[in-house]
Amino acid sequence: MAHERKYWYVAIAVAYGLLLVWLSSVWYSSYTTFHFFDDVFEWAYLDKCGHFFASFQLGLLFYKISDTKGLPNSSFSKRWICFSGFFLLLPIEILDGFSLNYGASPADLLANGMGSIFCFLYVSNKTVSCISPKFSFHVTPFSLLRPELLGSNFLQEVVKDYNGQTYWLSFDLNAMTGKSILPSWLLLTIGYGAEGLLGGHDNVWQNAEGGVADYSVVARTKRVFISVDINAAVLRKKSRLFSYLFAPFVLIKFPAPAIELNFDRGIIFHPVYF
Repeated sequence: MAHERKYWYVAIAVAYGLLLVWLSSVWYSSYTTFHFFDDVFEWAYLDKCGHFFASFQLGLLFYKISDTKGLPNSSFSKRWICFSGFFLLLPIEILDGFSLNYGASPADLLANGMGSIFCFLYVSNKTVSCISPKFSFHVTPFSLLRPELLGSNFLQEVVKDYNGQTYWLSFDLNAMTGKSILPSWLLLTIGYGAEGLLGGHDNVWQNAEGGVADYSVVARTKRVFISVDINAAVLRKKSRLFSYLFAPFVLIKFPAPAIELNFDRGIIFHPVYF
């Protein structure tokens, strides 16, 4: 078990290093002296949801693979590993601080901290442990209008095109209430997303030719979803095949019908939404 855990640490360290290199190539093109930048109201808060989600999931991963045997009050000590998500995201914020086009964001740091706090509560409190943050993404046409900012290929778009990102909270109602409300493998989930985001604050920018690209006619709209999700933890226990098949859905929301409350277009039903 100790050797297996060592391999986990090595794999994560390598993956983390490669991720930082990749993010540097995707996000950053020029650098300056370290500075802060106030982006609290940009991108309809979806970038902050991303920071919260990443901090939570990183902290939870390290909580699950870490061994604190031998430490005083080891069970309590292990919970503080949940804050590893905050510290793992800190280098990214430092890179932002040296970037000419961005800047270190106090709001991002706050979102990272909230993700770590939620992780701590998730492993400490029975009610909070019934709420699972999830993520989904679909390709949108908005990246075609501004590929240099929203991504020019699928992997870049997953990170940079906030129009296709949805952040979910999946609720295990049975565990929360102690009653059999839904099948054990089914969860109620609420999601948040947005569309029409071609810039942080607005849809007007200066293009590479020095002209002004004005897409202010495109409505910037917040979206709230109500849907269902699968309880991957329950399904993965049924068989070895299910363990591998449903592993991605510990992090990713399962495609399912959804009701959307669109702040611009009203109520919309999606036969399948992801």
